[in-house]
Amino acid sequence: MAPKSKLTRRIPTSLMLKSAILLVLGVTVTLSAALAMWQQKRERQVNGPGKITQGQPQGTPARNDNARGTDQTASPETPLDKNAPLRAPFYAALDTALEKRGWKLEKVCALEDPVAKRVMEDYGAMFLAKETVKPPPVCVFRDEGEVIKFQNEAKFTGANIGGATIDLQPAAMNALLDARESARKERLDITPRGGREAARRSYQDTLRLWNTRFLPALTYWTQRGRLSQKEAARLRGLPVPDQVREVLELEKRGIFFSQDLSKSILYSIAAPGTSQHMAMLALDVAQFGDPRVRRILAAHGWFQTVKSDLPHFTYLGLAEKDLPAAGLTSVTVNSQVFWIPNVKPDLPR
Repeated sequence: MAPKSKLTRRIPTSLMLKSAILLVLGVTVTLSAALAMWQQKRERQVNGPGKITQGQPQGTPARNDNARGTDQTASPETPLDKNAPLRAPFYAALDTALEKRGWKLEKVCALEDPVAKRVMEDYGAMFLAKETVKPPPVCVFRDEGEVIKFQNEAKFTGANIGGATIDLQPAAMNALLDARESARKERLDITPRGGREAARRSYQDTLRLWNTRFLPALTYWTQRGRLSQKEAARLRGLPVPDQVREVLELEKRGIFFSQDLSKSILYSIAAPGTSQHMAMLALDVAQFGDPRVRRILAAHGWFQTVKSDLPHFTYLGLAEKDLPAAGLTSVTVNSQVFWIPNVKPDLPR
C-alpha cells in the first residue's frame, strides 16, 4: 500500500488564507448593513417618518421656540409635532381671555418687539382680569390722547380714602371698599400710598415718574465712569420708546436704573405708557407690609402682580385658588407672594 501522504492532495496554504479573509469580510459587510438599518429606524423614531433634522446631529432632540412663549422638545418616546407646540400657561390663558373680549393678542401687543414682550410679561396679569373690568386695548400707550380715550371708555369712579381722592374702575373700587370694611372688622385699615397717583394715572404721570428714576441713575453712572457725558446727553434726547429700549439694554451690562440702582427700572417704575395705574386696576397700598392686609385684599380679588414692587396691588377679581389656571405663578419676595405671568412652557408629564 502506498503511503497516505501520496494518496491525499494537500490544500495550498495561500488558498486557505484567502478563504479566511473573504469570510471575515463577508461578516463585516453583513454587520455594517444591519447597523445602518438600525440607525435609520432610530432616526425615524426621533424625527418622524422620512424627516431628518438639518443642522443637528442624528438623534438630537429638535427645538421650537417663538415669541409667544412656545417650546417643544422631541425624544424617541415623543416624536416632534410642529402643529402642537407647547404653550406657556400665561400665553395660553391670555389668548382665551382676549378671545372672550373679541380681541387678538397680535393687535394688543407686538411681541416681536423685545420691549413690548418684556412689558407684557412683567405687567400682563391685568389682561387676565375678570370680565367686570376692562383692560387696556394695548400693552403700550403711545401718548396722552390714547390714555384719555381708554379711561373714558372704561369709566372710573372716585372715593376719598385716607385723605386722598383716588379713581378706579367701578368693580375695582367696589372690591376695595369691601376689603376696607373687612379690614375694619379686624381693626385694620387699607389706604393709598402716595396720594392721588396711588391709583389712576395719566400718561404724563408715568413719564414724570420714569424720569424720577431715569435721570438720577443717568447722573450716577456718568459720575462713576460707566457712561460718558456724550452718551448721557444722547440718552436724554431720545424719543421715549427708544430711551426705554436703550435703558433695558444697558441693564444687561449691570447699569441699573431702579431707585436703589440694584435691579431693573421696571421693578421700580413702569415705562411711560405701560403702567397698570393707567388701566385704573392698580393701587399702591400704604399697609402693604402687613400680612393680614394682604390676606384681606386677596380675598377681595386684589393681588401683588409686579415682582418686587412691594406696595403695588392689581385688581383681578379672581379667587387665589384660580390664579394658576389663569396663567399666573407665585413667587415670594421679601416674604410677600407675587402672582406673575407664568411664561415657562408646560412640559409633558
